[in-house]
Amino acid sequence: MAEKYTKKFFEGADFQGKEFKALTPKFYPLKYKKYIQEETKLLRKHLVGANRVLEAGVGIGRLIPFLSPLVREFVGVDHANLMLEKSKEVAKNFSNVKIIKGDLEKLSKVFSRNYFDYTLCVWNTLGNVKDEVKVLKQFGEITSKSIFITVYKKGTLIDRTNWYKTVGIKIARIDKKNEIFYSESGLESKSYSLEELNQFAKRAGLKVERAKVLNNVILWIELSNGN
Repeated sequence: MAEKYTKKFFEGADFQGKEFKALTPKFYPLKYKKYIQEETKLLRKHLVGANRVLEAGVGIGRLIPFLSPLVREFVGVDHANLMLEKSKEVAKNFSNVKIIKGDLEKLSKVFSRNYFDYTLCVWNTLGNVKDEVKVLKQFGEITSKSIFITVYKKGTLIDRTNWYKTVGIKIARIDKKNEIFYSESGLESKSYSLEELNQFAKRAGLKVERAKVLNNVILWIELSNGN
C-alpha cells in the first residue's frame, strides 16, 4: 500500500499538474541549491570518460544535460510515468541517453552483471525505497566500479521542513524520532546517519569507500563491491 501512495507523489499528486517544484532546483532554499551544485560538480569529476552510467531514479532528467556529454552511454531508470515522460523529453536532445521504466529492486533482471561502470542514486532516492539493502544489492550486481549515493542527513529536520514547505509538498506528519516525513500523497522520505549507511552497505556486500557531508544537509557516499 505504501508503494502505491509513494507512486502517487512521483506522479505529481502534490502539485496537481503544476510545475514539479520538488525536483526543480531553482525553487529550492539556498542550502539545497548549493548542495545540488556541489553534487553535480562531484559527479562530473568522477564520471568523465565512463563507458556506461546508470541513474537509478532519473526523475525529470535534471542531471542528463550535465552528465551524459561526459560518458559513452547514459541510462536512466524510473518507475513513475510522469518522471519517465519528463526525462524522455530531456533525453531527446542526447543521442547516448536511454530512459527505461523499471523497478530498482529488479535491475539485475534487466542488466547483466557489471554492465555499468558507475551507478548513481541521488537526491534521497534511496530514502524513498522500501528496502534499502535489496536495492543496494542490485546496484552491486550491475556495477563494476563505484556507486554514488546522496541522502538526507540525520539531524536536519528544520532544514528539511523548510525545503518541503518552500517547494509546496504537503506534509501529513513527521516522525521526529526517526526523522521521517510523510506527505499527504503518501511519500515516505527517510534520512540517515553514516553509521546506518555503513550497515546497509555491509549487509548488501558493499563497502563505503568515501563519505562526506554536502552543505551540512546531505550525505554523499561512494560504494564499491570489491570487483
